[in-house]
Amino acid sequence: MNNEIKNSYRRGYSKGLGFGLFLMAVGLLFLGFNFGVLPQQLRHVIFSWPMLLVFFGIVNLFKRHLFSGATLTVIGAFFLFPRIIAAYPEYFPGLNGGFTQVYWPLLLIAAGVILILSKLFGRSWGFVDFSEKYHEHHHYHYRERYSKNGFSKNSVFGSGEHIVLDPVFKGGELNAVFGGITLDLRKTTLAEGDTILEINAVFGGVTIIVGEGWNVETHLDTVFGGFEDKRIKADNVDTSRKLIITGACVFGGGELRD
Repeated sequence: MNNEIKNSYRRGYSKGLGFGLFLMAVGLLFLGFNFGVLPQQLRHVIFSWPMLLVFFGIVNLFKRHLFSGATLTVIGAFFLFPRIIAAYPEYFPGLNGGFTQVYWPLLLIAAGVILILSKLFGRSWGFVDFSEKYHEHHHYHYRERYSKNGFSKNSVFGSGEHIVLDPVFKGGELNAVFGGITLDLRKTTLAEGDTILEINAVFGGVTIIVGEGWNVETHLDTVFGGFEDKRIKADNVDTSRKLIITGACVFGGGELRD
């Protein structure tokens, strides 16, 4: 118990320290623009939603969440580039603000590269593994090849519904990028203690369906998105087992249902 308290304190301390440094950096940038130290044309570049995507992508890369980190960084950089062109047109002859409309296929190429890398290198590069699936009752059911990190699924420009049939759910990772994922956990159970499920929804959505009386706690970063708990409040909550949902919703969202 003492170790759990210490680890919880360290995680809270690290998050508080990181957020404090982030606020300081934003304040210094504002001062730089207000006093003319930084060129004003960069204000539209730095204080923008694509820059937020790049920021969260870099944070995820440092956390060794390479799939979500690479995806956020690539998408953010793609939508940030037109703003850089508008700020410094002399450096980009022949390009204009319509970059995203003309070169959007680059996002498809980038998504393909990320998926190929995840398939070829898997966990050795920090990418998630694809689980073995079979079809039953018009749904994709999973009896997974569990690694130590549990269930894993990526949905890029697509959608799917997945039902975990294993007796005990070991946690894992879901990434929905311009797509959607529904994960049904009603046919499985939790081990005693904490089980971690990380979700990342970028211009996409994730729906988690749990059994009645599950103890679920959410710790999600949201940027122009959200995650909603739509469960009916139960009286018989099992406090000895807890599902902790972490991750980020960026221009995307999710919901928890039972």
